[in-house]
Amino acid sequence: MSRTTTTGGPADPGSRADPGPTPPIRLATVDDFDLLVELEQGPDTARYLTETGRRYHDRAFADPDQEQIVAPADGTPVGFVVLAGLRRPDRVVELRRIVVSHRHRGAGHGRRLFRAAVSRAYRVHRASQVWLDVKPDNVRGRALYGSEGFVPDGTIPDPMCTDGVLLLMRHTPDPQTTADPQTTAKWE
Repeated sequence: MSRTTTTGGPADPGSRADPGPTPPIRLATVDDFDLLVELEQGPDTARYLTETGRRYHDRAFADPDQEQIVAPADGTPVGFVVLAGLRRPDRVVELRRIVVSHRHRGAGHGRRLFRAAVSRAYRVHRASQVWLDVKPDNVRGRALYGSEGFVPDGTIPDPMCTDGVLLLMRHTPDPQTTADPQTTAKWE
């Protein structure tokens, strides 16, 4: 049984380059994992992640509390998101990881994937809120998250850096925004 839904939506209006036709966002399959691991090792990516590798993806895939979503281009995933906390009683969903290939940045894939993941959290998983953490020096990520309605909400210790912190950002749904087709992506 497929865990995907289908919704229509326009191409990302905020992208700097026209990515052409937008392939459907879809849930990851086991066959995607080697490529997802490769994406994690890209320049300016691995330093923002804690655990990486095939075992990470195997565990996330097997965990009913998590979901991996991919954005393909030309039939190959160019980015992915991990949603977590899908079974929390308070329905607060974590956007645990977003990775986009360095070769595909700036073409709207990350924004499209991010919007699809947030929309899915609200529409499919009935999230009451979506949160994420981000390193303070991740300027590109912080700009994207802020432009999509995430607001700062404190800090937590950074498990990768003994004297560092991670910024918490939260998004609370606006009924008009979550019903707006621009916040959704086409699902396979």
